[in-house]
Amino acid sequence: MSVEQIAPLISQALSANKVEQDSAQEQLKVLAPQPDYATSLLSILLRQDAPLSVRQMAGVLLKQFAENSWQECPHIAAKDVVKANILPGLGDSLSKVRSSVAAIVSEIACVDFPDNWTGLFDQLLSMMGTGEPNQVHGVMKVLAELAADITDSQVYTVAPVLFPRLIQLFQTETFGPGTRARVLSIFATFTTLISHMDSVDNAANENLLFPVLPGLVDTTIVLIGTPASDKIDYKLQTECVNFLSKLVQTFPKQMGDKVSSALPVLWQLLTKNAEDHITTVVNNPDHVEDDVDSDGSEIGFGPLVQAIFEFIQALTERKKYKAMIRKVLPDVLFYLITYLSIPEYQMELWNEDPEKYVEDDDEDSMNYTVRTGAMELLIDLATEMKVPYVEALMNAITRHISSCGNIAEGYNWKLYEACATAMNISGDVIEECLEAKKVDFNFGAFYSTVVLPGLSVDKPFLRGRLIWMTASYIKRLPNEDALNTLLECTCAALKPGTPAPVMIGAMKGVYAMCAELSEPEEKQVLHKSMELIIPSLFDLAGNMEGDLLMLCLDSLRVSVGFRPDIVAVEADKVNKFLVELFVKHASDTFIVTQVNDVLITLADIPECRGSIQNNVVPVLLQILRSPTPTSPKKQSEEDEEDMKTEVIDLLTTFIRKTPVPLPDVYIKEVFPAVMSMTIGSVKDSSAILQSGGECVRACLAQGFQQVSTLNINGVTGMEYTMQLIAKMLDPDVSEYGALYSGRLVSSLIKHAGTALNINEILQAVLNKLAKCETPTIQQSLLVVFIKLFNHDLEGSMSFLQSINTPSGENGLVFVLKSWCEIQEIFTGEYETKVAVIALTKFLPHLLSSDSPLSQIMVSDEEMALEGGRITRSNKTTQGPVMIPITVKIFKILVQEFGNVLEEMEAERNGGLSDDEDDIEEEEEEDEGGAEFVSIAQIAHLLADDDDEDEDNKDDPLNDVDLHSHLQQFLTQLSTHNSYNQLCQALNENEKTVLNSLQVSAGQNNANMR
Repeated sequence: MSVEQIAPLISQALSANKVEQDSAQEQLKVLAPQPDYATSLLSILLRQDAPLSVRQMAGVLLKQFAENSWQECPHIAAKDVVKANILPGLGDSLSKVRSSVAAIVSEIACVDFPDNWTGLFDQLLSMMGTGEPNQVHGVMKVLAELAADITDSQVYTVAPVLFPRLIQLFQTETFGPGTRARVLSIFATFTTLISHMDSVDNAANENLLFPVLPGLVDTTIVLIGTPASDKIDYKLQTECVNFLSKLVQTFPKQMGDKVSSALPVLWQLLTKNAEDHITTVVNNPDHVEDDVDSDGSEIGFGPLVQAIFEFIQALTERKKYKAMIRKVLPDVLFYLITYLSIPEYQMELWNEDPEKYVEDDDEDSMNYTVRTGAMELLIDLATEMKVPYVEALMNAITRHISSCGNIAEGYNWKLYEACATAMNISGDVIEECLEAKKVDFNFGAFYSTVVLPGLSVDKPFLRGRLIWMTASYIKRLPNEDALNTLLECTCAALKPGTPAPVMIGAMKGVYAMCAELSEPEEKQVLHKSMELIIPSLFDLAGNMEGDLLMLCLDSLRVSVGFRPDIVAVEADKVNKFLVELFVKHASDTFIVTQVNDVLITLADIPECRGSIQNNVVPVLLQILRSPTPTSPKKQSEEDEEDMKTEVIDLLTTFIRKTPVPLPDVYIKEVFPAVMSMTIGSVKDSSAILQSGGECVRACLAQGFQQVSTLNINGVTGMEYTMQLIAKMLDPDVSEYGALYSGRLVSSLIKHAGTALNINEILQAVLNKLAKCETPTIQQSLLVVFIKLFNHDLEGSMSFLQSINTPSGENGLVFVLKSWCEIQEIFTGEYETKVAVIALTKFLPHLLSSDSPLSQIMVSDEEMALEGGRITRSNKTTQGPVMIPITVKIFKILVQEFGNVLEEMEAERNGGLSDDEDDIEEEEEEDEGGAEFVSIAQIAHLLADDDDEDEDNKDDPLNDVDLHSHLQQFLTQLSTHNSYNQLCQALNENEKTVLNSLQVSAGQNNANMR
């Protein structure tokens, strides 16, 4: 095969005739395995006399080959030819060709560099050294890709040679902004790499980065302050600001003086461009969104503003820099409000697609705009500064309103809307400060100067925002007239034909009012209005889709609780409507979840339960029983499984909320249908097993006698339950299917007691535990034994000692070792409490007997918090330390007592923190080393407790005060003759906890009996 053979095929592949295109592409696929395929494509790509379209197509084909076939390609000689001849293409006169060559080199380097392309780096540096702009541009595109693949060992060789070349290039004005921006991108990658190496080599930063950073940062600040003459200049400025943010986050101590130099430059850039932003973007109907460069990144003033916002955010996260921001906070907020203004082009998009307005105009939106960036920074500043923030916000809003002029003139309304938006997203912090009497804010004056005039202007985005914002401050309204105005505007905005932005604001306003008015007497405020609001929301939901429907359902859910009598009267109509929505949107998990939430709220209303059983449950049963998808929209097998899981979860909730005895529909129809789904399913689904197990557990809790007397074709309800447990605990079934199996086993033991063959069940639990590797599932299974230990320690120990795991290890030994290894990362308040109480029973037993159990060795491991990251302690490289189980249990109990003390302290200090002390404290942050904490503390920091389990509410252990229990236990333990030996293994944090008991970590008085 030759170039002459392949070139015509490439031309034919570019033909407008689809038949010719397809024919050429098929022939090219046939030629691809040939030895000369890649070299021929490269020749065409590098031919200066070939048409650009042909060269580009050759580049696309060669990149595809490099990406998909290079590693497996057996033609070593051909690949060597490509690598030997491709680099000159990085200097091609055409930018598109250079980009294509750079992409191909990067793909090949991912596979061959460094082992099979040893000279690549030196060749790239040589090309950089020529100073020829085209070559440098191409080389930089490759280096930007390669930097991410440099290893720790390579960086010591690469950095000293590469860094000076990069800095020289960056400081040379002849190179374009795009090339210079890539220098900083490469440096940012190396900064991340080298800073992480510092934990192993604490001289890495000092030797590799710190010598070159000062000059690099100085040039960066100069470039930020250089006026942009083109959009590509904004790209360079944006990269400069991003690089400074990276350095502030990575090296806050070393960046002190540089931050002082950068702030005035950034401030000038932000403030001087604010007015231009209003003129050219916000109030310009002809403005178009920012361009995108060849890398797919937006270029323009918008991304630069976002970068500045992120830089300010990075400063507020550091105590020493937070004081700098606080000094100029009123001005910062003044300009942030300016940048909140809605651009004309965005209004046009939102009017065409109201769903996009709901999606975009949210503080958690993934679609970045200058407006959402300003929102995000306002939220961060509010969270970090609190009282100073609220005071500065009031100052900024007053300045804007006083200088704005008549709201009805021109674009003035946009600043009113921006001020209302700032009030909206700062509501929680403002309310917190007002409650604590830390600030003085006259909402009445704000209402009369901003809200009332705004509601009278025919500007839908302003009116919708004002309804929502005012609803969030409903308890701060100055008088009854203001309340009536809010409620009238809200009800009117929910009528058909209302402009979408006003309707959206009203729906959000309803949700806000319901959230604010939580006390029974407060709810009376909305009593009469709900007669209009609830029916209106139901009417709107029937004609909405997507995000609008979700918003409507969310508002409906919270409204129903205010006037359950309204929906009770029309229960059948309401439930039929909701289940129709469920089926219609079955493929949309988000909407289904919202519908479920409304149905669950209705299940709390006694008058609605019969209607749910008659109108909703039969439809849900039909979905479970149907072998084919029931949704009108085409669903994948995974979507259908998700829907059936949602159905089972919803039925479980209905059962939990239904008084005993359970209606027949739940016992005689739901129970068998769920069993059929879980036990009878050919394909084992972890999600179905989890949800099915929880549904069966609900049936046992609410109607055990009914289940036990149930007989389905000769199989009793109890036999079905045992079959389900056996399937969940089957060692060959995915361990994730057993996530809630421990709860089901415990529930069955609790209700059935001696009627069960408990030994067989517990053996199955042990066998499953022996195969599990996921801590949460191990915890679920261990809690079965832990509950038994609390009920009968001696009997449970005796039973476990009589059985073995499948590998032959003694059951009790295995359970104790597994328990101690993960107790510190237990989640759930109840589970943690019962485990700790059981350990306080176990430890005295182990200390007072000659049992070989006390000789069990388990690992003890410390973790380190480094810069917010959790890492293992590197105090030793010999692996985890092994300690006796008695010492491990003692350490766990001390750590748990420390956690209890921390929680009590947090509750005592649960009010508004005194941020002035935090902000004004300007001493250096402690950077002396990592803070070592136990795995237990990390688990408490990272894990959210599960909702309280209904089946555990009547457990007497819930009434145990864990603080008093542990305090008494540890105090008594201090008199044991093994106490000194136990204390020797404690770390400093654990010793401090013991000292809080006024029991020294080493005291020994008498034996504990």
